[in-house]
Amino acid sequence: MELAVLVYIPFFTALIGWLTNKVAIKMLFRPRYPVNVFAWRWQGLIPRRQKEIARRSAEIIEKELLTHHFLREQIKGIDLDPYLKAFAARLVREGIGDRLRSIPLLGAFINDDTLVTLENVAAEEMAAHSNSLTDVIADQAEQNMQIRQYVEDQISGFDLEKLEEVVHQIANREFRTIELLGGLIGFIVGVAQLGLLWLTGNLALPI
Repeated sequence: MELAVLVYIPFFTALIGWLTNKVAIKMLFRPRYPVNVFAWRWQGLIPRRQKEIARRSAEIIEKELLTHHFLREQIKGIDLDPYLKAFAARLVREGIGDRLRSIPLLGAFINDDTLVTLENVAAEEMAAHSNSLTDVIADQAEQNMQIRQYVEDQISGFDLEKLEEVVHQIANREFRTIELLGGLIGFIVGVAQLGLLWLTGNLALPI
């Protein structure tokens, strides 16, 4: 074989390795819709498996959230006292206060000081029961929130073009590394082929 073969083979196999990995990355998302090539039905991995990915992801997320009571712990970690105090003040001022003042005879004894006292009492009572309230909210959230269905619907309906754009923005450097690694491996394979040809006597190195 001529000397040109020594250069041609490793670089050709490097090109094949680089191109193969590049095509493989593209095939994660493309083609988005099934394409029939003779008897072979071709579609990108993620478009083809989108519903399955959505279903499995939803199962895992729901299992992690509910099995480990993540949702419950997050709700129970909310400090309701400031909200309850504000609600008590609004309830007394805008609700109970006006009704009490509208009652004949009794309304004459309802002044701002009385309303402040009622606000404080209501706030204290609500604060005393805040823990039980968060328990009830947490229980209802775990029982009634359709986490699995929501996650599955969101992933199933996600725009693949936008997803591809986001993934490439995030993993562009890693994709390039994969492509270059394919080229490097291809180059090594080419060199190994030359070595085998030389060992088997099918390649005579020029001296």
